[in-house]
Amino acid sequence: MAFTYRAGPALIALLLLLAGPAAAQQTWAVLAKIGVGGTWAAVCTEDVSDSNWFHTYYGDKSGVARRRADRGAALPSLNSTIDSSQNLTPTTFLIRIRNDDAGWGANDQVAFDVIAEITPRGMRSLSSARTSDGKQFIKDGKFTANGNPVRLFHRCK
Repeated sequence: MAFTYRAGPALIALLLLLAGPAAAQQTWAVLAKIGVGGTWAAVCTEDVSDSNWFHTYYGDKSGVARRRADRGAALPSLNSTIDSSQNLTPTTFLIRIRNDDAGWGANDQVAFDVIAEITPRGMRSLSSARTSDGKQFIKDGKFTANGNPVRLFHRCK
């Protein structure tokens, strides 16, 4: 009986370690199935700039879901890891996205729960809240700071 008791925590730890890569691959599979993969921008016909970021969603070589935000030649790209994803409706999904780049400065490793909508017209965030304290930055498709609508992003490639 003592052997089973000691083996239990070790088995649980092993299963958790093995579940990490599987969960990451599942996250990308969900996003790919929804059609999120590729590069998106508010205006695809304009150059990448500080006011027209290009967001590229992809699965890396190990299957981890990622987003690269290109901000123009004068600024470095910013990388994020998508830790989880879930379909909510046929057109909406929930992701937990974590800033994963020293370029984010004080916001590096900060995570957000984002509900986004993807339709034939494009993709946009409906809500965004920081996971550490629940502070909302987007609610009902509008920025909470000023009430402006979130821009619709179009698939560029």
